[in-house]
Amino acid sequence: MKKRIQGLIAGILVGTTLTSGLVFGKQVTEKADLYFNNIKIFVDGGEVVAKDPNGNIVEPFTMNGTTYLPVRAIANALGQDVEWDGATQSVYIGKKDQTKPDNYLHKIQYNDYKKAKDEESVFAIINGTVNDYNDNTFTNGILFYIGAWSNVVEDDDDNADMIISYPLNSQYKNLKGNIVLPKSYKIAAFDNADKCYSSPTDVFFYGDGKLIYKATAVTASMPFKFDIDLKGVNQLTIKVRASDAYSHGDVPVALTDLALYK
Repeated sequence: MKKRIQGLIAGILVGTTLTSGLVFGKQVTEKADLYFNNIKIFVDGGEVVAKDPNGNIVEPFTMNGTTYLPVRAIANALGQDVEWDGATQSVYIGKKDQTKPDNYLHKIQYNDYKKAKDEESVFAIINGTVNDYNDNTFTNGILFYIGAWSNVVEDDDDNADMIISYPLNSQYKNLKGNIVLPKSYKIAAFDNADKCYSSPTDVFFYGDGKLIYKATAVTASMPFKFDIDLKGVNQLTIKVRASDAYSHGDVPVALTDLALYK
């Protein structure tokens, strides 16, 4: 049954048109005829019942030949966040701050981890800080601790000391971070180290078994920043190789601020 309502629309009217998908706001008061025609919403073939934050059904309507849909319901159906900023009278669909990471790699549970059978090496989440040889402080990420008497991973073409893999399921487009050889570190998994040995380090990044990025001969005095294209990557594998660990002693290698972007 078609219903017609005539009245005043005051303040902010936020709508999504079916034709253009644009969101707009009006800072005016005007008369309008609103038509409620039991409009149904389908996203990818599935019906979406629009509701407000309290669970009440919000019905779409037509005004002046344009159909308006509830922003929150549509955003949720598309898997996007929605935020209303009253100070600027703005609606944000998706991520409001494009510079803010969508996730961090160390927060994802790894699904594969390899090291030599007799290797003393271990890795840990950095719940604390690491300091490089330039006295810069880094937080968050993962620490690879390569033992002095360790061997490389068996049958690995890169002769890596340690290998770890994460399931990304093609959710992310970029990974940004740093490779740091710590001078000292304070993290829960290890006793605090005030003196660390360093070794030129190679780090390899593989996406679904294909090499997509590598940083070679990273030194203690040169923390290395990287930005890796992850489009279409289901599983990310990281390999770490410290070339002089045998002669220098235990070598920590930190990958910090591992920011993931969609």
